[in-house]
Formats: sequence, C-alpha cells, structure tokens
Amino acid sequence: MNLRELLRSRREWLDDQTIYVVEPWTSEAEAFLSSESPDKNGPIFVSGKPYVYFLEGFIARDFLDDLDAPDDVGEVVCDRLIRYTIDDA
Repeated sequence: MNLRELLRSRREWLDDQTIYVVEPWTSEAEAFLSSESPDKNGPIFVSGKPYVYFLEGFIARDFLDDLDAPDDVGEVVCDRLIRYTIDDA
C-alpha cells in the first residue's frame, strides 16, 4: 500500500497507530500503520524493506481533517502532509 492509499483509510485508524513510510517520502512510497510504540530512532524492516517513522496517525488524520481533505486524498494533499511532517512535526 502506498502513502496516498493509506491516507484514504484514515477514518478507520485507531488513535494509537503510527505511520511508517519507505524513503524517499512521496505519495507513492510504500507505507503501513503500526500499533507498536513509535520507534523514531531507526527503521522497521518489513519484508526486507526499511520503513521509517513518519507521523502519529491521529496527527495525520487531524491535519487532513483541518484541510477538509476528501477521503479520496490526492497527490497535492499528500504532498502537503509530507511537507508538514518534514518541516513542522
């Protein structure tokens, strides 16, 4: 699942879930949600791929809701979340 697809399912997320994404971060980068405590220090390897901490799920959901982003998140909105994660989170 890529980041944009993951964001489309945000209404189903639990508040304690964390987003991990393969670098470089783009809307097409592979992503997954984890209920494990966030590990901000190193990647989590899944099927041999390194996924790095991206953002707490509830923060991403709140950011998208504040933008009034549709459930069908597009690339522009996804890019805004990536920029927020890099610059402000």
